[in-house]
Amino acid sequence: MNKPSEQNRRMVRENATVVVITPMNLEYKAMRTQLVDLRQRWHPEGTLFEVGSIPGIPWQVALIVTGEGNANAAVLAERAINEFKPRLLLVVGIAGGLKDDIELGDVVVATWIHDYHGGKEDDDGFRARPRGWGAAHRLEQVARMVDFRDEWTDHLPSSAKPTVHFKPIAAGDIVLNSRNSALAVQLRSHYNDAAAIEMESAGTGTAAHLNASLPVLTIRGISDKADGEKHLSDAAGLQPRAASHAAVFAAAFLEELAIAEESVSYDTAPELAATDETTWRPLDAPLATYWLSDLGLDTSNMSAALELHVVPIAPSRRLEARRLTTVKEELAALGQAKGLFTSTEGLRTEAPAAVVSPSGAGLAVTRDGQRSVWQPLPADMFGAVLDAADLVGRLTELLALLVTIKAPITTEVGLAIGLTRTYLVAEGRVSDLPRTGGSIPMSSAPLRVPADDALLFSYLTSDTGNVAEELCARLLHAFRTEGR
Repeated sequence: MNKPSEQNRRMVRENATVVVITPMNLEYKAMRTQLVDLRQRWHPEGTLFEVGSIPGIPWQVALIVTGEGNANAAVLAERAINEFKPRLLLVVGIAGGLKDDIELGDVVVATWIHDYHGGKEDDDGFRARPRGWGAAHRLEQVARMVDFRDEWTDHLPSSAKPTVHFKPIAAGDIVLNSRNSALAVQLRSHYNDAAAIEMESAGTGTAAHLNASLPVLTIRGISDKADGEKHLSDAAGLQPRAASHAAVFAAAFLEELAIAEESVSYDTAPELAATDETTWRPLDAPLATYWLSDLGLDTSNMSAALELHVVPIAPSRRLEARRLTTVKEELAALGQAKGLFTSTEGLRTEAPAAVVSPSGAGLAVTRDGQRSVWQPLPADMFGAVLDAADLVGRLTELLALLVTIKAPITTEVGLAIGLTRTYLVAEGRVSDLPRTGGSIPMSSAPLRVPADDALLFSYLTSDTGNVAEELCARLLHAFRTEGR
């Protein structure tokens, strides 16, 4: 079993689950070897799930063995859906091959599931009444990318290089072991594009379809040719080998899916919220953050400013350098459109991708995907003022600005907030400006509240006000305890 990593423990979220359905014990065992940090979870009706994680993947994985047949798969898939509210279902196991060009040990990713038992039988013979489900487009595209990269076979226990086929699969309740039986003839006559046959995906597909069309994907290793010689393939150990191939591909698929969903654009991010309530997940250590003083900008003439940073969680990809050159112009236009900059002030651009106004406000994006914004605090001759009501309003606007930047971002992010300096900064009310007197704090150190919690990026859009209030409370608490 893989050794768990501290980074993986930090990434896994309890409220984001993938359910993997395996029909038989040998398929369950093959998939189980891909998981770490396993723990048991019992359903009240006696169904056992094992819940673990895959290193580098930000979702927990719930594993279940259903037993053979579509009826079992449908009932237990429905039970798993109600228990975990998963983001997707996977069916992982073995199957019989129906095509001569598909070799033993190859993997078939189902582009379509044929529920082949539907039909009408009368004196004129059998007339098929097909039912079926297509693979979720996004999941199929990610699976094809795993095949394109051709790295997944590096994790197989042998030197085998199985081929991956993207083909329909037939799912019924019969173990087919003949090329000449009535069922074999029926499949060739009515479902002749099916590349493999198995007994669970139709039931799983029904359960997924009845639950708001939950995405589902079937991944099968070919253990026999359904040609009357199944006993020979089984005796040669083809079932465990095929199950291992399917399980390794499934793990690689989930890793590629996590990478794909890290590069979320602003337009799609709101769809990724896993719960209706904003949830902050504590991190084991604060995220590395580029504070304003770390960006290499000239801030010598800047008064006390509020700085806010959206920091990606474990980014796996970086912005291309050529993309950063165009980001500068976009940031300038965005800042003007959102009122951070005026349309008349001359803006200064800085490397790698930063825009600064003469008033001391600015925007930046780093190659690692961090998004940063800063803005001077309201001030008079006695210095700047921290006003809770003013801060919440500012933070709401700044968060709304940051989420509109067109650059890759991870599904989860951390938020860092601070003051560039605390010299001549005091709590007060903006409505009292300008003041005629007051104490003048003399601490010149910057104030920094690190990103030591994670939350879904989508919450920055769907629950901006609550996020802003929480950030304001954290900043004021730090100011009262550290900034004086």
